[in-house]
Amino acid sequence: MRSVFALAGLVALGGCATAMPEDATDAPMAYACAGGKRFTAAYDLTGDKARVSAGGTSYTLSHERSGSGARYAKGPVELSTKGDQALLTGATGGPYRDCRTG
Repeated sequence: MRSVFALAGLVALGGCATAMPEDATDAPMAYACAGGKRFTAAYDLTGDKARVSAGGTSYTLSHERSGSGARYAKGPVELSTKGDQALLTGATGGPYRDCRTG
């Protein structure tokens, strides 16, 4: 009988779990830029990383300090955002300037 209650308790606890996978992201945001260029960015739920796809290449960028807005970077690739505006430099096909979500 104890094993039945123990199993029921484990099942109940499993249903209460709210942990998200480490790589869970919001839906990708599409950015339209000057010159007809486009890229997408998906931000992890903690705000620590951004996954960017531009010019046929994907990048995982880490959140960096920013004076205003948000900034993500890894090596030469840098994404700066503020509101619905963005600038992506160092990525394949870039730079991506005067970008807006749409």
